[in-house]
Amino acid sequence: MLKLIVRACVLIIVFVSNSMAQGPEKVVNEKLFGKDCYYLPEMPATSVIKGVLVLVPGFGEHPYSVTAQTSIVQEALKKDIAVIMPALSPKSDKFSITEAATNRLGQMIIHFYAVNKLKATVPLYLGGFSIGGTTVIAYYTHQQKNQGKAFPIPKKIFAIDPPLDMNRMYQSFSRLGEQLLIKEIESLNNTNSIYTPGMDFKQLPDYKTTALRLYAEPDILWWIKNRGLDYSDINVVDEAGYVNRLLKKDKENQVELILTNDRGYRYGGQRHPHAWSLAEPVELISWLTL
Repeated sequence: MLKLIVRACVLIIVFVSNSMAQGPEKVVNEKLFGKDCYYLPEMPATSVIKGVLVLVPGFGEHPYSVTAQTSIVQEALKKDIAVIMPALSPKSDKFSITEAATNRLGQMIIHFYAVNKLKATVPLYLGGFSIGGTTVIAYYTHQQKNQGKAFPIPKKIFAIDPPLDMNRMYQSFSRLGEQLLIKEIESLNNTNSIYTPGMDFKQLPDYKTTALRLYAEPDILWWIKNRGLDYSDINVVDEAGYVNRLLKKDKENQVELILTNDRGYRYGGQRHPHAWSLAEPVELISWLTL
């Protein structure tokens, strides 16, 4: 699996190297964001910004790669929504789901609002792919836990096939011998899991005013044939459990799990059910702006 992740990242880097000259400039602030952490802004043509969408890349993905994988950015700009794509670790090679990492994300969001003189009433939307999706959910979870911090509250959140149970991931990667990812999970604390089976309701955030949408494509036959994995290894197990637990906590929680079929394709048309493409961009932006 790790070799395939690296191979996919190489393809993305090739695309990025050809397009960086036209891309947005990095916004850096070492005091606020830390060394070698930054965000890339994409601004709509209009002078009136109607919303801000944060898109967090997956593990090993450069922020530039987001536009290579999906047209979510372009669709957001059409609706006068500004987009920022953060690098929360120097090489985007960390599981940025700790409170320290999500605080860094919060500082970037505050910085963007301040620099562009945006009022707090301009809606904030969060989205991410894979561990980037986990990151945006962690941001919201930590925000509810620490209500005294003045980080903006997102109106809606979406996450594309995010892993939520770090213990489940650790067991899976251990069976596969994925040493790099095993070490990354070992650097975390089990409390960084967004969800674990039977999690106490008190540990779960409320989604009364902020809506959550999760995307997954549980093509188990593809995983068996191409990766030798089963249901215990794929993220939909966490996602279904999380949504179910949240609804058991309170049926009024605005949470949903969207299961797709044959939508998963990566850059270059490579079939893969773990991909940005699970979220259809036009429909997604329409949902965000409802």
